[in-house]
Amino acid sequence: MKEKKIRGFSVIEIVLVLGVIGILSSFIAPKVRDYLAMAKDSKVINTLQSLRLANETYYLENGSYPEVEVDDIGVTLNALEKYVGDNFKLEEGKLYLDIGGSRETADSKEIKYGGKVQVEMENNEFRLTPEEGVFDYNLRGDEWSKL
Repeated sequence: MKEKKIRGFSVIEIVLVLGVIGILSSFIAPKVRDYLAMAKDSKVINTLQSLRLANETYYLENGSYPEVEVDDIGVTLNALEKYVGDNFKLEEGKLYLDIGGSRETADSKEIKYGGKVQVEMENNEFRLTPEEGVFDYNLRGDEWSKL
């Protein structure tokens, strides 16, 4: 009777494949990180736009803007709950949103990943203020406070 030869991969073949995968992933990983950071920034901008739209809708329906507390944005968010829901997590009456990253200047190559921006009300307008340690510009080069 003939013996069947067991076929498989040699150690060298496995090491080569792992090496190629490692090299390819070293090129892909930084780009993935940048895209994930930009997605977080987009989420913050969309949240800001949703709050602004809810604020204007409230004004159109009620003839005035919602009440504003200096140190507690939760009062305003409670009034806007009908329009934006109640998925906001407040920290001591303040609303912080996680960002993907920031830049020191609009065209800076240096990126600082992570951080938070605070949502504040001024003259019945929502605006973003970067927290300490966060640069003034988002990854697309827009100034946080002017969005």
